[in-house]
Amino acid sequence: MKLLVLNGSPKCDRSNTIRIAKAFTEGFPEDTTVKRIDLYEKNIMPCRGCFSCWKSESGKCVINDDMAGIISAIKEADVIIQSYPLYFYGMPSQMKAMTDRCLQLVMPYMGDKSDSDTTFNELRDPSMWEKKLVLISSCGYVETEPVYPALLAQYDLICGKGNYTAILCPEGEIFVTGKAKRQQDVYLESIRAAGAEYASNFSLSDETFRKISIPMLSPLSFSTITKAHWKEGRWTERDRES
Repeated sequence: MKLLVLNGSPKCDRSNTIRIAKAFTEGFPEDTTVKRIDLYEKNIMPCRGCFSCWKSESGKCVINDDMAGIISAIKEADVIIQSYPLYFYGMPSQMKAMTDRCLQLVMPYMGDKSDSDTTFNELRDPSMWEKKLVLISSCGYVETEPVYPALLAQYDLICGKGNYTAILCPEGEIFVTGKAKRQQDVYLESIRAAGAEYASNFSLSDETFRKISIPMLSPLSFSTITKAHWKEGRWTERDRES
């Protein structure tokens, strides 16, 4: 099995979310191939909206940058894992740029009305539907339900409802504080178990979703730790520059 991890955090190796994605991939069999692309280290130009990819039979984009290599990696992978933090209730800008450039993977929209559970665009290569997509995202909020609907609605439109798996981690900022190590370890072990389950049948049970959706700390404990972290100035200059 070939896994492709698209890391959309500007902090790359220091990303809170990539720790969760790494634990998830560790649950896969040992012979699994894992390739990771740090999007913020790639030259990905914004989509020009020229629709040249739709006018071309090949669907090739006219922009000459690193996106061609990313598209090739997506086509080679069996499972694509998108890993990134929630930024202002959406995806980080480099991940959004990559997502926009994936327009070349679908056929032109010709004014047809969409079924509520499908997308507006057909894939150029129908075999792409055989690939599996996993979204892994952490946020600094104590709960996920109020802050993720807009992002998930975009995935529903692009992929179709039920055609991807979303693993959403509340209180993700706890990883950068150096506190609550035991709770972090317990959570990451649950994520590894989820990875093993997903590797077996490409889905997660309701019980697994429930388990990995529980915040690591109570709202009061999380608030106390994060407030102290901010007050102590633990956010380094390197983090701000990232």
